[in-house]
Amino acid sequence: MAKEDKDLKDNNTNTNNKEKEDVVKYIQLGDETYNIGDVVSMKAPPGEKPYIAKILSFAIAHSNSDRKHNEDKNKTTNDNNKNNNQQQQIIKHNEPDKIKVFCSWYYRPEEAASGRKAFHGEHEVFASDHVDWVKASTIERKIHVYTLAEYQELSAVTERSFFSRFSYKAATSEFKPDHVQVFCKCSMPYNPDLFMVECDECKEWYHPECIGREREDLDTDDNEDWFCDDCQQKKHKKARIS
Repeated sequence: MAKEDKDLKDNNTNTNNKEKEDVVKYIQLGDETYNIGDVVSMKAPPGEKPYIAKILSFAIAHSNSDRKHNEDKNKTTNDNNKNNNQQQQIIKHNEPDKIKVFCSWYYRPEEAASGRKAFHGEHEVFASDHVDWVKASTIERKIHVYTLAEYQELSAVTERSFFSRFSYKAATSEFKPDHVQVFCKCSMPYNPDLFMVECDECKEWYHPECIGREREDLDTDDNEDWFCDDCQQKKHKKARIS
């Protein structure tokens, strides 16, 4: 898939790299600080949507001259300093081309093997088991990936707002959960981008187009009860019987 672009990715995905590396707690890129656990957008080839990834760790791959400098510096430290955890010494870095980011990718629906479906929201992504080392210079900005319930509660959805309700196993194209609740006559999972109306009797949700109605007729503030066709017919039958 597109995330395999070699111009954007550090091709060394071996986490057991023999090259000595310092572990970085966070990095500073411009005015923004990025921490382990942050979700970010990353540069994609022209014409493609930005990639989305969760930061799992940072590392600096030292050149030979860097390693020699560190060896000389270590010789001058006392025994106590030698016992200090090196992870505590380097906590930020402002040279993104020298930083590697280990990340797990989020897939957009169209990037998965099964493609985008009608119930997928515009801002829906799948958490995946696909991991890579990439250059920190590919990071664009922080974004937020919410649960579906959290996403529904947002007062405003921005271009940095996404939600995830499925996890995706890239190698086998498997989703978890493998099924979710469906609604309406079309038996489609919920899409937060599509307007639906709830029947006050059966509590089922419907898309206006699936019941031959216009949204303008249903999306009102008059607080009147609304009943689907099936419930209306049941009510009429009860009225005739009584």
